[in-house]
Amino acid sequence: MNLKEARQFVAHFVKGDYTPEEYAIFLQWLRGATLEELNEIADEHEALHEQWDVAGLTPAAEWRKQLEGKLDRAAKGEEMLIGVTGENRSILRRLSRGKTVSMVARKAWIAAASVVVLLGAGAIWYTQQGSSKIAHNRPELPAMTKTVVNPSGGAQKEVVLADGSRVLLNLASILKYPETFSGSERVVELSGEAYFEVSPKGGRPFRVLIKDAEVNVLGTNFNVRAYADEPVSRTTLIDGSVEMEIGSNKAILKPGQQAVIAYPSTGDIDVRKVDVDEVMAWKKGYFRFTNESMYVVMRVLSRYYNVEIQCDQNASSAKVSGSVSREKGLSENFSQFQPLGFRFNAVGNAGSSQIVKVTR
Repeated sequence: MNLKEARQFVAHFVKGDYTPEEYAIFLQWLRGATLEELNEIADEHEALHEQWDVAGLTPAAEWRKQLEGKLDRAAKGEEMLIGVTGENRSILRRLSRGKTVSMVARKAWIAAASVVVLLGAGAIWYTQQGSSKIAHNRPELPAMTKTVVNPSGGAQKEVVLADGSRVLLNLASILKYPETFSGSERVVELSGEAYFEVSPKGGRPFRVLIKDAEVNVLGTNFNVRAYADEPVSRTTLIDGSVEMEIGSNKAILKPGQQAVIAYPSTGDIDVRKVDVDEVMAWKKGYFRFTNESMYVVMRVLSRYYNVEIQCDQNASSAKVSGSVSREKGLSENFSQFQPLGFRFNAVGNAGSSQIVKVTR
């Protein structure tokens, strides 16, 4: 996400028209944003403030007054911002260091910090408002859920669920799940990529919510790739049996088959035979691809190295085959595409991330 896209997200946010995946990407961008970028986002938020009434999300005046007092005390080190996530605390600390005694700067500090805290509560407002992008008949996660965020540039992360099921989370992925499973089914939500080893314990159906679709299983091993910034989701069955569901359409997979769903979704589920070793290569630290769009390949590298990669239209739509590896450096991975006419140029920085422009 770049500054322009972040401003567009804020416009959707004040209308209540966004998905959890878009919200997660925005929060990830916030962590690397500069003070100037945060203040620009604050200005965008303030300019659109009248639209809070349209969305039915207007914060109470008393709440805003308390927020200003809390931010001032936090800036002086007198009070911690209870309920603000760790990554947002780091943003607030940077804002605090950047403010001056002038009234203009104080207003910018409060405005930008307010955006951070307001968006930190975005999930609550999203739940209240709903979104036309999410199917209405999807099961809901219980109130007591945990969220594991595995950022770009790190390592794979394993999560063990209450029923003994294991989830290996790839980079730039988010998993939401309850502390304990109750009721007639087990439900988790994924944005990104993960490998699931589902325990058949209790015989209750296990559901993975991805974008507009659901993966329904009883006990099996499968891989789900459903990044918010990629044009399709891919669910691959390793063994056992899973059922894909999107709206009223369903498809049952056999081992070695993959269900592909394009977005925006028409409800179609494309089932195809795939090379399972190619799909699961990410567990070993590399990504194999056959006739894949350059856009998707560059998204993989951006997660490996925590860089922002921007593709022009010609480069983005080009189809390529090969592999990229985390053991190699970014430049070495880029070099294999240069004979195909691709060019890679560093054009700046976004917070702590380098920006690379890809052209053809």
